[in-house]
Amino acid sequence: MPSYAAAGGGSASYGQEDSFSVTKVFGFAFDLFFSFNGRIGRAQYWTIGIFRFVLMIGVIFSFVSQLPVGATELTEEEIGMALFTSQSGLIHLALFAVLMICYWSLEVRRSHDRGKSGLFLLILFVPIIGSIYGIYIFIVNGFVPGTRGPNQFDTVQSQAHVFD
Repeated sequence: MPSYAAAGGGSASYGQEDSFSVTKVFGFAFDLFFSFNGRIGRAQYWTIGIFRFVLMIGVIFSFVSQLPVGATELTEEEIGMALFTSQSGLIHLALFAVLMICYWSLEVRRSHDRGKSGLFLLILFVPIIGSIYGIYIFIVNGFVPGTRGPNQFDTVQSQAHVFD
């Protein structure tokens, strides 16, 4: 195997662990959207967040388009029945759940980048206070830079930041 110079001045060999595989690609994509470990910078946060938001809007519009024509007159109970009793409603519910897990993953990893625990996000479940805290989290996670250098939430993957 060829030997290459590492960034630190030593030599690094190209081995099997560096090879390309489909499972590594899917594993990386899965971790990018659903991992709760490590940290992400603002650029990754916004990129994944906008992608997830567009998908969420698509799921909502898709569900609304499946409702009967006079859907503006439906009650909450009828919408709930359409969501939980039809096959398309259950598919939309599953997609919504997956996108919400992605949302929580993003917020937790961005909080980690600022040196905060993701458990603080449980405040979002408190009525009224959770709404105010949600706006605060959106502003802080989206616009405030993370901690410089390593912190307690670092992983090997989160060490290689390209953007803040």
